Order: sequence, then structure tokens, then C-alpha cells
Amino acid sequence: MAIPFQNANLTLAQMRSFVAQLSDLEIGTTENVDIQTDLVNGFIKEGFQKVVALSVRWPYYQTTYSLAVLEDIRAYTTFLQTQPTVIGSNPKVITDIAQIISVVNTDSTYAGNTLIYLDQAKAESLWVGTSDQPGPPAYYSVWANQLNIWPLPDNNYSFTMRAYRNPSLAWLSDDNAAIDISPQLQLPLANYVMARVFQYQEDNEMANAYMRNFEQGIAVLQNNLTAPNSNRQLIMSGGLVLNGPQNSAYGWSDGPGIVVMPGSPNPIGYGY
Repeated sequence: MAIPFQNANLTLAQMRSFVAQLSDLEIGTTENVDIQTDLVNGFIKEGFQKVVALSVRWPYYQTTYSLAVLEDIRAYTTFLQTQPTVIGSNPKVITDIAQIISVVNTDSTYAGNTLIYLDQAKAESLWVGTSDQPGPPAYYSVWANQLNIWPLPDNNYSFTMRAYRNPSLAWLSDDNAAIDISPQLQLPLANYVMARVFQYQEDNEMANAYMRNFEQGIAVLQNNLTAPNSNRQLIMSGGLVLNGPQNSAYGWSDGPGIVVMPGSPNPIGYGY
């Protein structure tokens, strides 16, 4: 059975088939097989959960939602997913979301205004009693599976929310459903499953070899995939003009004209 490792998500059945080919073991549900299907499925689930638990910011789980805020309604629990392709039902509930990154107003009046995260206790201490007056949304808090808007909305508003979603485990109940993990993380997942399979077979040498491959591979991918964006390399050499006379050609007149000078004892000086 050909395994599509290019840019496609493997299904549960394909992952089991790949493990069977690598281990040269028969996986099935009868008594005379080498290892039971349910046990291998359990190893796949275990490895999947270990991988996704390493970071709440795997790029594969980046998601965009729309949020319709209504006048005099503070608490919200459902959000309409707009990107990427929806898995399962839509709208989503807040428990489908692992971490909210931003909540941005998309109305014409307040377009681009970003709500600031505020601790729930702090928000309740500010907007309390007669101080809890309606106004344009400026803050949000998350508590008891609700996203709360502060102050109380004085009108209807539209927001775009960006977040990292929680991975789905729906594929565990459907052999032909794609495993909800980035294609880049599938080989490390397979290495983890192989380690557990050989551990079950009491082949400690092979189990340790595959576990080392898993740990080394997943560490490299985690560092790479979750690293912050970098537009250019950091320049450490001398001669970098921060705001010297060269900038006058571009009309940049602000600042004292500081230049990084090479060498000591005066590595920083004013431009001329």
C-alpha cells in the first residue's frame, strides 16, 4: 500500500499500514496476529497527544473566526470559523479553541481596533455596580468557557478573532478520516508508534532507536515550526546607520542621526 507522505494527511488506516510495513508485523483483530488493531490505535493516539502537547502554537492549528457582538450582551461561547477548511461542525464552541491571539474590530467606525486581554477578576473590579456602563468594546476576558466583552457593548459590532484551535480526535473513530496533524509531523508520529510497538514486542534495542529518532526529529521541527518570524538576519557588524545623513534622501528627519561606529572606545556616535 502506497503511503502519501508528500503534503497529505495520513488516515488512521494508512498510518497502521505504514507501521505494519516498517515493523514487519501483522496488525489485526484476530487471535493469531502479532499485535491488535486497538492497541496500535492506542499508540497512535498516545503519540498524537504527546506531539500536539509540545506546543499550543503549531502553525497547522492557526484558525480565524468571526464574532458578532450584540448590544448589551457580554458573554459569548460560539464562533463561526472562516479559515482554514472547517473540520466537523461550524460554528465552533470556545472549548474548541486552545489560545486566542487577537480580537480585532472590523466595523467601519472602529475598524482595526484590537481588544486588549484583561484578567477576569480585574475586569469585574472595574465594571461593577453603577460603573458597569455600556460603551464601545475595548477589552476581553476568558473565564468559565466564555469570552467576555468589556465594557458592556453599547451597539452591535463585528470582530475577527485569530486563535490556535484544539486538535480534533474525531479520526479515531473513522479509519478513513485524516489524522488531524501537520503532514510535517507525521513521520515523527510514526517513529513514536514504532517505538511503542517494539516495546510491546520486548525488543528494547529497536524501541530505544525509534524513540531517539522521535525525540530528535520532533525537537528540530518544534524549533523550526514555532519559531517567531524573522524578516532578516540580525546584523552585528559595525557601520549600520540607524538614522544618519543618508536618510535625508528619504525625508527622514526625525532622530539625532545616531550611527553604530566600528570599534572602541566610542562604538556609538552622532551622524554628521
